[in-house]
Amino acid sequence: MEKKDFEGVEERELEQAEAHLKKAETDLRKARAAEAVAEHAEEAAEHKVDEALQEIKEARHHDHEIHFTVDGEPEETKRREITPDEIIRKFGEKDPATNYLVRIEGGHQKASYRDQGSVPIKLHNGMHFQIISLGPTPVSDGPIRTSVGVFIEGLKNLEYSPAPLPGKPDHMVIDYEVPTGRFAGKKVRLGFIVPADFPMTPPSGPHVSPRIHPITGGGGQHPTGGVSLSPTFEEGAGGEWQYWSRSFPDWAHSKKTAAAYMNHIYRLWDLQ
Repeated sequence: MEKKDFEGVEERELEQAEAHLKKAETDLRKARAAEAVAEHAEEAAEHKVDEALQEIKEARHHDHEIHFTVDGEPEETKRREITPDEIIRKFGEKDPATNYLVRIEGGHQKASYRDQGSVPIKLHNGMHFQIISLGPTPVSDGPIRTSVGVFIEGLKNLEYSPAPLPGKPDHMVIDYEVPTGRFAGKKVRLGFIVPADFPMTPPSGPHVSPRIHPITGGGGQHPTGGVSLSPTFEEGAGGEWQYWSRSFPDWAHSKKTAAAYMNHIYRLWDLQ
């Protein structure tokens, strides 16, 4: 083969090789593009799977009931959010126009929803709510001798630790941090004498230590009226005590629980 012919063959082979290279590069680009599309499709599919799993998880979660208490009574709902007014109306069977809601934790007020009745609350298991009346608080005539039973259990459910006076199992004392009003944050002791027929009859007004108000005796208006000495609690529990003569308004139409009575106590401090 002449040199010229050899060079021609070599040139054609080079052209063919270059053509093969271009085709291979084109095929590689297509393959990579297809791979990218496949990866994108895979990612999209995985995302859809994750979304479906999350939907199932949320559906199962939403199907579970949340357990909480209102005025010491156990309640439940599948709703994750609810307004204070709805709790008052649906679970407390009271009028939001004359009542407001507070959340209790560890025996003390954690949050107040006064003037926030339409703002949703995120519910969680184990939350405790009390409904507080905006009505007037009358002054009663005097203490009533009582016994304890159900009242003690109700206080314990509210996370208080009631202790009886020595030799007087119907005289209860609890530690109490004032949750509201001008004495908010003050640590006091409260004493109660619970009627033998509780919950048919509530305790009379609380015994308070230390003394908050001057001793006025007799009648008068809350917060300073109807305040007398409390020798029984001074002797049994030590320290200075006074008795606030405060009846529970409309007890007959309440839920008649220890929690309902503690709502009354809350109001006494709120109205100082």
